[in-house]
Amino acid sequence: MKINFSLSLKLTLLVVSISAIVILSLTYVNIHQQNEFFEDAYFEKAASLSKALDASISSHDQLKDKQKLQNYISNFSKLNPDILKLSVNLPDGEELHVFVSTEEDSIGSLSSMYNNLSYEKGAIVYIPQHGKDGHKLTMLAPINLSGQIAGTYEMVLSMDAAYTALDIQMRNLVLISAISLFILIFSFLFMLRRAIVKPIITFRDATKVIGEGNLNEEINIKSRDELGELATAFNRMTTDLKISRDKIEKYNKTLEKLLSQKDEFIGQLGHDLKNPLTPLVGLLPMITEQEKDPKLKEHLRVLTSNAEYMRELIFKTLQLARLRSSNVKFDIQHINLNEEIDNVLDRQQSFLKENKINVENEVNDKISIKADKLRLGELFNNLITNAVKYTPKDGGVITIDAKKDRDFVTISVKDSGIGMTKEQLGRIFDEFYRADKSMNVMDSTGLGLSICKRIVEKHGGCIWAESPGEGKGTTFYFTLKPGNGKIIKNK
Repeated sequence: MKINFSLSLKLTLLVVSISAIVILSLTYVNIHQQNEFFEDAYFEKAASLSKALDASISSHDQLKDKQKLQNYISNFSKLNPDILKLSVNLPDGEELHVFVSTEEDSIGSLSSMYNNLSYEKGAIVYIPQHGKDGHKLTMLAPINLSGQIAGTYEMVLSMDAAYTALDIQMRNLVLISAISLFILIFSFLFMLRRAIVKPIITFRDATKVIGEGNLNEEINIKSRDELGELATAFNRMTTDLKISRDKIEKYNKTLEKLLSQKDEFIGQLGHDLKNPLTPLVGLLPMITEQEKDPKLKEHLRVLTSNAEYMRELIFKTLQLARLRSSNVKFDIQHINLNEEIDNVLDRQQSFLKENKINVENEVNDKISIKADKLRLGELFNNLITNAVKYTPKDGGVITIDAKKDRDFVTISVKDSGIGMTKEQLGRIFDEFYRADKSMNVMDSTGLGLSICKRIVEKHGGCIWAESPGEGKGTTFYFTLKPGNGKIIKNK
């Protein structure tokens, strides 16, 4: 599962991470330097003590008197409390042995290999030791007598007191680092919230208000940076949007008025044209039938065809104007979809046989819808008639199907006709548009699909068309609300 983090949380994590890395790095470096400082100080102290021993033994020639040398190193150790052990190692044959030592048990034993290294190389060797029993520094230094190395000193110094003080300093340093980290994080977060997060929250809240339609909302950010410039540009944009919206509302009112006037004009014009055409359409077939002259009879048939086309065009134009009106009433009721389609197909049986088109009704007989029965029949009539017009007349197939989900029933009318391009699909529901320009203008008014669109939208659904391409057929889809067994009148 993907977790969304707010900008404030992201900035907080970023600031805490960076601050922690900086403070902890500085603390580590400081502690490391303190450790080195303490050890370096003891190295110098051990070297100084070694030089003092070397000078004292050289001047008193104590290497030959074991007892005196033992007493001297014992007194020297007592004067320097940090010395835990002090030994003088002299060669006995090919190996160094402990000649005298403050640890008397070690006298006569072999010295360590590091003593041999100091004896052979003439160099001072420092060996720090850190463990549960404390902090120690072992120093091995050669004994110089008149430029000759006579043996080695082995001095063990305690560094416990210094490291105790160091531990106190480190604890104080860690405490100071923690306090500094807290102050740094708080300061950074305060500045980031004030400079970035707060303006962004202001933008977010303002966009919500503007999105709800209140274009009077302004973003009050006075900072002299990119956010301030963005706020100024945003406020200018909302002002421009408000001006544009006012203009659009004004244009819409004008357009609605013009559309209303157009519908009134079409309605009046339709009635004025329909009244003289009705008797003409009724009389022309009778006159044509009685006419004996073949040439004149053919002219009368053409005249009859044109009159019928004009009557259909006027009828559909009036119908479209009525469907556009908000006052039109639909008698919504519970309808069995499969039965209604069968009724439509029965009424169009002769038309389908004449065009040799086979229609397959694959709708489940349990699917019901809420619709105006007359309008629904008109909708299927138009879609089937349209499919027949663009489907080959010999062996063409039209398939009607439906699928039901929770909110809608999606109905499809699929043909095996000429198909359509993307450009045609985008305009197929426009008034007076004909997908096939080669078709005789008398065969189609270009209003059937526009009427279908109005009927579906008045039912609260939507309609669209899909086609794989030219020559691959077309499928019209539309949605209606599922039925619930109740009859709803005058919705």
